[in-house]
Amino acid sequence: MRRIQIITIVLLGLLAASGVNAATISSEKAVEILALDGQALDSGRYVNDKTLEVAAGQHQLVIRYYGDVRKGSKSAIYSTPPYIFTVDLKQNDQVTILAPSLKSYSQAKAYFRRGAEWTLRYQDGTEKKIQYEKLTGKGLMPFTDIEKAIAAYNKKHRQQQFLPATQVGTPIAAQVLQKTPAGQNDTLIQTIQLLYNNATPEQKSTIKQWMSNQP
Repeated sequence: MRRIQIITIVLLGLLAASGVNAATISSEKAVEILALDGQALDSGRYVNDKTLEVAAGQHQLVIRYYGDVRKGSKSAIYSTPPYIFTVDLKQNDQVTILAPSLKSYSQAKAYFRRGAEWTLRYQDGTEKKIQYEKLTGKGLMPFTDIEKAIAAYNKKHRQQQFLPATQVGTPIAAQVLQKTPAGQNDTLIQTIQLLYNNATPEQKSTIKQWMSNQP
């Protein structure tokens, strides 16, 4: 057990040293990012206003439209149910989730009824359509517990596990050890696998070299 913990810490250190936190995700004003990699977001997770710093690799995002529109002569908030999708980021990628240009409540209602078109814009100006699904839930307020809704979606669709996003400035290794009760070797092994799968080719090479030198 202790050996597995040490390997996990070393892997995290190797990834951190080689620039694992090397991509950012942001969104335009009317796009609200609700969750990242299965965890609900709060303001403390952002590097600055509406910008997330993440590791290179695959990440699961949950978003919704939440914006001011005109309803008659007054201003109103139009919001949608959550949408869930996965994005694959490389080191130094900077992506922005674009918001549709909607002026009135009736226009927003018609737009989302037809089927929303969500787009990612990269730092070089290129754009990519997002392949998403609507997040579904049960009950009167199905998304009050967004993490529960995501877990149910991932179980139903047999989605891969995503390395949980950590708070900015909090040592990842410490969180892994704090969240892993003694005796649960499987959890730590899964963590090691997730770390390796989310690493870049250069990081994987560094990890392999380190492992080959271990007794």
